[in-house]
Amino acid sequence: MLNFSDTIILIPSRLGSTRLNKKPLLKINGIPLIIHVLNCAKSANLNVPIIVATDDHTIANEVKKHEGLVAITSKDHVSGSDRIHEALEKFDPERKYKKIIHLQGDLPNISGNLIKRLATVIQDVSKEIVTVVVKAKPEEFEDNSIVKAAIAFSNLEQNQNEVGNALYFSRACIPTGNSTIWHHIGIYSWQRDTLEKFVKLKPSPLEQSEKLEQLRALEAGIKIHSIVTDEHPIGVDTEQDLKKAENYFKDLV
Repeated sequence: MLNFSDTIILIPSRLGSTRLNKKPLLKINGIPLIIHVLNCAKSANLNVPIIVATDDHTIANEVKKHEGLVAITSKDHVSGSDRIHEALEKFDPERKYKKIIHLQGDLPNISGNLIKRLATVIQDVSKEIVTVVVKAKPEEFEDNSIVKAAIAFSNLEQNQNEVGNALYFSRACIPTGNSTIWHHIGIYSWQRDTLEKFVKLKPSPLEQSEKLEQLRALEAGIKIHSIVTDEHPIGVDTEQDLKKAENYFKDLV
């Protein structure tokens, strides 16, 4: 049986949003978005600390009301990875936790099973970063808000649990030809040493061009591995996404 005693879950959450004002606190079926994500993390049943990393005391108070743990971070972070790193340093200066699960604060229906799979694969110390992809829907191919990934798998048809190697991420439709178009789901598991190395790197040219921080890792020679899911979690970035999430949870009742 796997031991997750050196694993921690971190969820970055900031109040400022260019498209949805006070997004983490917006209610979906009466529950704030950030609390939905917190509940998803709890549903993985890993029995590990779950920390919301935020720069805002309103978010912090909401999380505490729901018996969640909080780390207050700087308002100056340019990425979620930087934010969770600060939270990790504050929460665990003794460096007990070596495996980091990095969720996104705007995915209200990510499954506990998928989170557990991320936690399981990163137990292999040869894996530096692990992320998730799902087959893109045709309407997503040319949608620049959907990040696509070129992933090398050797035998995915025979082994759906294969861990592939990420070669590139783009907002463009990649790769061309008859290959599968993968939709990247932006949740990660990290080795702590890799996260510490990553946040010390300067933003890279491809990262700045695509506006995708994971390219900083690839340009620095850090390998990103990927698992496949058939889940299409809802990312809440617009009013339309919010309505989609509301409908999803209403249908569960």
